[in-house]
Amino acid sequence: MTLAGPQSQAEPTTIGRSYGIAHGYQRSAVPLILLTLGAYVVLKPYYLFPSGLPQMGDMLVAMALPFALLLPRPRQSEDTRRLQLYLILFCCYAALVSLGWTFALMDPRVALYATYYAFNLCLMVVCLRVGMLYPRETLLTIAYAIALSAIVQAALSGISHDASKLRQIASFNNPNQLGYWSLLSLCMLWSIAGKIRVKWYIAVPASLCIIYMAAIALSKSAMISIAVLCLLHFAKKPKLLFIGLLALAPAYLAVEDSMLVGHVKARLENIGEQQDDTLEARGYTRIWNFPEYMVVGAGEGALYRFGEKADAEAVDTHKGIDGFHEIHSTIGTILFSYGAVGLITFGAALLCLYRISSAGRFLYLLPPFLHGLTHQGLRFSFLWLLFSVLAILGEMDRAAASSPTNKHRPMTRSKEDA
Repeated sequence: MTLAGPQSQAEPTTIGRSYGIAHGYQRSAVPLILLTLGAYVVLKPYYLFPSGLPQMGDMLVAMALPFALLLPRPRQSEDTRRLQLYLILFCCYAALVSLGWTFALMDPRVALYATYYAFNLCLMVVCLRVGMLYPRETLLTIAYAIALSAIVQAALSGISHDASKLRQIASFNNPNQLGYWSLLSLCMLWSIAGKIRVKWYIAVPASLCIIYMAAIALSKSAMISIAVLCLLHFAKKPKLLFIGLLALAPAYLAVEDSMLVGHVKARLENIGEQQDDTLEARGYTRIWNFPEYMVVGAGEGALYRFGEKADAEAVDTHKGIDGFHEIHSTIGTILFSYGAVGLITFGAALLCLYRISSAGRFLYLLPPFLHGLTHQGLRFSFLWLLFSVLAILGEMDRAAASSPTNKHRPMTRSKEDA
């Protein structure tokens, strides 16, 4: 992977001083950081340790953080800086609320949830720092890592298939994790492929593998969200949509009577009929039953405060660490757990992301948040990686508009920007 092409041979400058040694460090550190980022994406589906503990990929990101922080400060728009600021404020407030309730309840487990957002913030910092300097290389690293991970996961799912269980989990701890991973992976792969050419013989098989993984997970919200993603993605290319439908018709007829299609049909046909499809089972009733917590936030964990046992077997995989069920909603969790401050700071970050990206590209966030109506997906690090991908793509558009001939040049600040 070449990081310095003909247009980037001249040594850029950092703020107020010659690039010098920093340029040499950058040329050495960036391939290592990209390798680490790609390894993290590939290793993300593998849980060698219990849920809640750092996994192999997480450790790689933590090790890459100091190397990324030593890279030159990239040139970026005001909205990108505000995006990072608002997310930092959200994570700091989440940590403050978690620590406050930890001491108030004398329950150290509540503080655990703050570590998820701290890690997700670290991942975003690493991705944005290297991605703003070398956007094309960073995005291709993520895209091809997703493709490799998807193909390997699909292959291994056949080996690890458990015929005694209707819903498969592959290398994850529960099927909903597999479904959400599939959705976010497809969002990132297609958003990147819309800007940078990803080889079709890699993108197409990877996309099919991802959709297959979502199907064997039998997550209703993930399957519906992926269907919405397909409509949003191909609606921008009507000819491609028509060709895709023509190709899918005979493929569907070939597998119409398969066991997998039967399971998918059965899952989708009983939407709204199962016990876990109610507002109460999803935890929404807690918001209006305990409105006082929405002022500063109730934090996450210590669910015994609300006395709502997870009775449905289907909800068991969503139980909190106390055996009670959490609110199965991304926005609902932000509002109830982190109050008005959390909702405002997170909403402001999304507004900045909307301004950075075009409206067409921001649509790739709608399926994950549609999925988030029935699941708490904020802690899943791939959502934050998707934020980073969309921000980098938006900055690429800005750079290309201002200087089309230099769109592959590392976006470092010049002396005039200081």
